[in-house]
Amino acid sequence: MSKKLSIIVPVYNMATEGKLNYCLDSLVGQTIRGLYDYEILCVDDASTDDSLEILLDYQKRYPELVCVIPNPVNLRQGGAKNAGLRVAQGGMDRFHRQ
Repeated sequence: MSKKLSIIVPVYNMATEGKLNYCLDSLVGQTIRGLYDYEILCVDDASTDDSLEILLDYQKRYPELVCVIPNPVNLRQGGAKNAGLRVAQGGMDRFHRQ
């Protein structure tokens, strides 16, 4: 089933100071949940800290919302966003309208 909204989160070494947890807790706790069918696409851009492990934990806890896309090499923000766009399902119907 196609999603109505895709949220792409490029991630590179965000595990420290709870930054990544704060971001993901905010996204999974949105009030639009239940109103809209959305997905959170987390693109780990070859992080060298515990970011990927944190992302995989959220994917395990929220499989209906969170999808982790690991990049083996750092593609920087633009490349990470493009990796998310390749699998994004949200809002694609607007491109197919005439």
